[in-house]
Amino acid sequence: MVSQPRRTPRGNAASSAPARTTPLARPTTGPRRSGQSEIDPSKDLIAEVGRKFAKRALCVFAHPDDLEFSSGGTVAKLCAEGWTVDIIVTTSGNKGTKDPSVTGQMLAGEREEEARNAAAILGANEPVFFGFHDGGTSNDDELRALIVRHIRRTRPELVITWDGFRPGFNHRDHRVAGQATYDAIYPSSDDHLYYPLDKEEGLEPHRPAAMLLAGGGMAATPTADYHVDIGGHFRTKIRAILAHTSQMGGRTEADMVKMYEERRAQAANNGEDPSLPPLRESFTKVIFRR
Repeated sequence: MVSQPRRTPRGNAASSAPARTTPLARPTTGPRRSGQSEIDPSKDLIAEVGRKFAKRALCVFAHPDDLEFSSGGTVAKLCAEGWTVDIIVTTSGNKGTKDPSVTGQMLAGEREEEARNAAAILGANEPVFFGFHDGGTSNDDELRALIVRHIRRTRPELVITWDGFRPGFNHRDHRVAGQATYDAIYPSSDDHLYYPLDKEEGLEPHRPAAMLLAGGGMAATPTADYHVDIGGHFRTKIRAILAHTSQMGGRTEADMVKMYEERRAQAANNGEDPSLPPLRESFTKVIFRR
């Protein structure tokens, strides 16, 4: 029998205080699944989940700045609407530099602190860092066990992660984060015989109601079918991105706004759907049967 892997994450799952004043007590167990989806696919997904279930979300990304670039506006919107948002970062981004004077250990510490600052700007809880090396993740039992444990502990109803199945998605850690999260949710997190040592911590099986697969940014991808209007939270997204100072090369808020405006203009010139929100984040939605 293969033993359940154990790895100690860093962040609020261990000892740190959250960036948001949200209690860390494990949420109570909800009803078991009925075999039918309770989400109306014809209605807005976030509104449906928030209306019918607890407003709890979990974001799982590979690097400290992935969330802000892909989903920062959506997370800011969720937090502004009263959601509790937890964040998992599978690596510490300890290879994301061209500066030969910077070591991986130095960079990891810097980037983790940047991610904490960005989460505070968005209104989310302090991230949990799994601490894998940049470029060193695999969709294996160790990673899935960590994600399953966190799902059972925080009991999210909405999960946001990379679209690890998107054609042409060329970053290994991004693909792995998305695929491992999908595999952790279905079937592992909701079946008690997967990672049974979680029972020793009082963690019960849980399956979220829905998932959003990120990768479209502010432009529609061939698979994107859900678009979040982030117009009211765009500046918050930009400020959260800029919290990652080691990656920004001295860019300012004005620089970032100009970059996104140029992208919007280019998309309009390329004939994008005019009915889509001009400031948006695009996802592929997944609704789980419970």
